[in-house]
Amino acid sequence: MLPNITTRIFLYAILLLLAFIFAFPLYWMVANSLQPLLTGVTWFPKRPTLENYHLAFTLQPFWRHFKNSCILALISVGIPIFTSFFSAFAFARLRAKFKGVLFMIILSTMMIPATVTQIPQFVLFHEYGLLGTYWPWIIGALGGSPFIIFLYRQFFMNIPKELDEAARIDGCSTYRIIYRIYMPVSMPVIATAAIMAFNASWGADYLGPFMFLQERQYPLATQLMQVGYTMPSAPQVSLFQVQEAALVIFVLPILIVFLLGQRFLISGIMTGAVKS
Repeated sequence: MLPNITTRIFLYAILLLLAFIFAFPLYWMVANSLQPLLTGVTWFPKRPTLENYHLAFTLQPFWRHFKNSCILALISVGIPIFTSFFSAFAFARLRAKFKGVLFMIILSTMMIPATVTQIPQFVLFHEYGLLGTYWPWIIGALGGSPFIIFLYRQFFMNIPKELDEAARIDGCSTYRIIYRIYMPVSMPVIATAAIMAFNASWGADYLGPFMFLQERQYPLATQLMQVGYTMPSAPQVSLFQVQEAALVIFVLPILIVFLLGQRFLISGIMTGAVKS
């Protein structure tokens, strides 16, 4: 019994240490966002103030870029989780020649860094006059996401094929099987895919908008990285505390989505990992 208790205490200590390490950057960001303007970096603000949050909204067209982030997130989440669903169903349930080879080719695209394809994409979209629009994201989303296709397929492989056969005996078509059987039972994995796609769109994609969009169309991630906050009367002076306040506001949607959907995230990943 004693080794078990000792092991559990050790594991909890390790978990607490890791939780502190991962949460500390967020704390540091919040602490400096409450620090008075034009003061040094601090670990514990002695005179906390919310003035920096007010300046974060007023010194930049914050809500316009927030709206742009919402538009890109809606495109990057809504379209791929829908189109990837049908692709994954085909790979999991339909019969076709070279299906396995095609699936491996799709998976292999996840190993290609996004920066490798951005220059050819820029040239292509420039030639078709699509720069300054959201069409680059719409076109990319229509093809689905390799990771989401993989996640869906793994989940579908765990659904008994007898359900498909019984539905076909009752006269259901393939599309009716998808809508009546697969979509209702796939809500955990759909929620998991939506959370992952939202996090990737909201916080990770800042270089793409910089290449394909104009400054007034930038999402928050690109605006904060490329423009930031400076003193209106002295542009060379960076307002570090205001920047930190804007980053805290920027991170809030990701935290809220994760906290609301973490039970779906855990169950969706575990369910999809049972069978390969």
